Amino acid sequence: MCAVLNINLKIYYKYRNKEDPDYYDYLIIKELFDDSKSTYGYRRIVEGLLSKYGVVMNRKKVLRIMKNII
Repeated sequence: MCAVLNINLKIYYKYRNKEDPDYYDYLIIKELFDDSKSTYGYRRIVEGLLSKYGVVMNRKKVLRIMKNII
C-alpha cells in the first residue's frame, strides 16, 4: 500500500493511529458554511461560531480549515 501511495513506512506508522486535532472544528465550520449555502467567508464563520456555539476561534485557523472545505 505504501509503495502505491509513495509513502515511507516510517511515516505511515507514525500517523496511522493519530486523529486529526481539527476534525471537530472542521465539522462545525462545515455545518455553518453549508447552512449559508456556501456564501459565508471566514469573517462571518467566526461570528457564527461565537453567536451560535459560543466558540472563540482564531481567524487563521478558520481560514486553514476552510481551505479543506472549498
